[in-house]
Amino acid sequence: MNTLDFYVVRRIIKPLAIALFVAVLVLLLERLLRLLDIILGSEGPVGIFFQIMAYLAPEYAGLALPMSLLLGVMLGFNQLSRDGEVDALQASGVGVRRQARPAILVGLVITVAAGIIVGYLKPFSRYAYQSVVYAATETALNVLLRPHVFAEIGAMTVFIDGIRPETGTFTDVFLYERHNSGDSVVITARDGDLTRAQEDGTPMLRLFDGIRVAVGAKSSQPAANGNTGETTVGVLHFNELRTAMTGENAGLFRPRGGDRREYTLDELWTLRMAPPEGVRLNDLISELNHRLVQMASIPFIPLLAVALGLAGGRRTDRIYGIAAGLLIIIAYNQILDLGKNLVQGGDVGPFIALWLPMLLFAAVSLWSFHRVAERVPRQLVPILLSAVSERLSWLRKRQAADTDTPAA
Repeated sequence: MNTLDFYVVRRIIKPLAIALFVAVLVLLLERLLRLLDIILGSEGPVGIFFQIMAYLAPEYAGLALPMSLLLGVMLGFNQLSRDGEVDALQASGVGVRRQARPAILVGLVITVAAGIIVGYLKPFSRYAYQSVVYAATETALNVLLRPHVFAEIGAMTVFIDGIRPETGTFTDVFLYERHNSGDSVVITARDGDLTRAQEDGTPMLRLFDGIRVAVGAKSSQPAANGNTGETTVGVLHFNELRTAMTGENAGLFRPRGGDRREYTLDELWTLRMAPPEGVRLNDLISELNHRLVQMASIPFIPLLAVALGLAGGRRTDRIYGIAAGLLIIIAYNQILDLGKNLVQGGDVGPFIALWLPMLLFAAVSLWSFHRVAERVPRQLVPILLSAVSERLSWLRKRQAADTDTPAA
């Protein structure tokens, strides 16, 4: 890269970095507002806050990178055009194709970064985020247990009469749990407190001086002589009893892979031949092709951005060019999401639903860049932007004239 390339890159990088930072920050804050109750109700809220921020950053960076690249290149070349530098370079023999080379290189770098983020970092960060939220929910059990309030925790219903302020222990505890088999357990205790198992950190409720009553059906089918099945009742008096708050697997988050979005690109490619139990083949194929299409689309974004950035010289053209670029990217992402859903449902194949829109987007980007680079008369994009700008200006002047005209 020579001096010209570095100069153009500097013009692109600044708006790109600002757009990326703002987009990721807005998306993070929107999600964190919904998780505020969990964060405030967990132990060590500051640590959990920064963990969630770190684990969500790759996901939102993958979403914001294409749009930030579009804005960075568009604003950078628009400013070069407004300052007359594009015309000066062309007069000295440096065409638009040569001027756009740094933007294309930046697009390739962003493509590699997006591939690493979307293909590998995002699956792991998504799983880590889910596990942190799960852990935060488990540590917030003491917030749910309040005096004279029935708390639903998993399959359990817990009621406590009071909390001793000096120790934080519970008084007069009532617990009811119903299993899928139809069995139920009722426990009453004089005292209780919350603790964690040393092995895996499972939330445990310790109960003292109480009675445990287990009610279960000995037989769910009528007997041969027509008598109904018997019901068994077991009564246990205890001095201390411990029970896990969220079932036998509490405290242990599920293994990675429960969601197709938690697989890396390599894993999706391998599993497409033999999907794991509980995961549909269409889901794996749609996820794999959707990620590949997202990455394959990024190198064409700088070409579209250069065309839109050089579409007009007036300030209004610049505003409409930015709006048009954002609308194109948003509409394109919506089309890809729709195609992904169609592939998941088995309605169409990935080529028609995902790769065909990508090829159309690439063709439009290449054609727009070619029109601007070759300076073909009556370029479509500048004409459309100028026509919209002139029409809106005419409407504003007419409205102002109607306002100033006194009523008869």
